[in-house]
Amino acid sequence: MRWIALITLTAFVACKAGQPDISKTLAGKNDNERYRLALEFLRKLDDPSAFTKDQDIQVVEAAIDASRERLADIGEAPPANIEALANNLLDFATDTKTPAAQAIRALHAIAESHSSFGGRISARVAQLAHNPDYPSRVDAIQVLSELADGSQAATLAKLVGDKDQEVASAAKEGLESIKGKGVTRTFIQGVADKTLGDETRAALLRAATKRDMTAIVPVAAEVITEPGLRLDAQKALLRLARKSDLIQLRAACAKLPEDSASAAALKRLIAKLEKE
Repeated sequence: MRWIALITLTAFVACKAGQPDISKTLAGKNDNERYRLALEFLRKLDDPSAFTKDQDIQVVEAAIDASRERLADIGEAPPANIEALANNLLDFATDTKTPAAQAIRALHAIAESHSSFGGRISARVAQLAHNPDYPSRVDAIQVLSELADGSQAATLAKLVGDKDQEVASAAKEGLESIKGKGVTRTFIQGVADKTLGDETRAALLRAATKRDMTAIVPVAAEVITEPGLRLDAQKALLRLARKSDLIQLRAACAKLPEDSASAAALKRLIAKLEKE
């Protein structure tokens, strides 16, 4: 009787919303069959994400997975209807009534797009990552690092110092792996930007060093004179500097106290590069 009532309710909601009738899929004899039938049905729709509002959890999960498949095959210029689908999944993931497991599933479905949708979707995910009250911040951070928006490296760097250790760790990993347009520029500008604070700028330096980002060398040479960044800038230069960077290295060395450990380290590096 419970399933009959649920089928009737779902069919009523679908008809009221002007959606195709999915009630037949709920006739499956178990959860696996209902999920399979729902997924088969939803794959045929233009917008399977609409069914994340369904009463049946198997239909909801099938709607997320059908949307994931659609997002994974969008190419470099996603059409407006696919962006609407991604926004629907985000709405679902941010709804306080959505169970955590389904919210996480929806977030990672969005990541399959590997697209920031012009920065609009990545900006919404960044808001979730920053929100201390959002229960799935770690997953939001992981998704943010996969959306091909290099400018969000600054967001991740700010979160490296978060008081929640899981959030901080996820942000550090994301900062080391994030790709996308503008990522190198964001690193360079972030290290140079004093308004970001030493903790964020140092996180960018450390991540750039792990990424072997040689483009960071000039700005690292500039900020090595700042006490709060000296050690991380020094490590970046020792690992990444090349012979072509000698001018910047000599200039940086000249600005450091003669008897400092950093000056001694740069002098050794300069001598080594001059012999190459």
